[in-house]
Amino acid sequence: MGTNEPTTEEVILKAAEDEFMERGYDGAKMLSIARRAGVAHSMLHYYYRSKQNLFQTIFARKIEGMLPAYDALFGRDLTFEQTLRGLREARDRYFLLQNPHFPLFILTEMLAKPKNRSLLLKTLHTAGNVLLERVRQKFEAEVEAGRVRRMSFADFMLLVVSLDASVLAAVAICRGTGRFDAAAIGRLQEGYREHNMQLIMDALRP
Repeated sequence: MGTNEPTTEEVILKAAEDEFMERGYDGAKMLSIARRAGVAHSMLHYYYRSKQNLFQTIFARKIEGMLPAYDALFGRDLTFEQTLRGLREARDRYFLLQNPHFPLFILTEMLAKPKNRSLLLKTLHTAGNVLLERVRQKFEAEVEAGRVRRMSFADFMLLVVSLDASVLAAVAICRGTGRFDAAAIGRLQEGYREHNMQLIMDALRP
């Protein structure tokens, strides 16, 4: 195999991601993924054992793919607001531009189905634990300094997620219709991100 050719594992992961995006978590089949990847069904099980393991691997890789951009933010001397703004901008670039189908998949296939919710949260916790801990420390330092009003980190995360989840879904849906050009979607995305940022900071004001 040439050095620029994907490995068998990379081929399997790409085939699995396509299968999940097209058919949803419940509709995805290991046999179909094997066929897409051009490998034997037994080889798929050799690598991942189950559909759940395969999904967790894909989702973890998506989360880990964001971390370099986030690491760069925490390496700079930024205010809490600047850090939060940078985190949300990096997230939107990664998910809405580089992985545009993933946010809607997560919202519809995982969060809307209780039996899949624990799987999503478990994978998110494992892959994003370091990032969440960094955000928590910065947030709690702001609380102790009196620069934001006192609230739990869980309440803060609920505030951010509840505001942004609907926007991520709306942008993904608009993109999926094929009726909006990239510039229009970009303006929608930037406009709502800034609008929500103001709502978040207003809610945090002491």
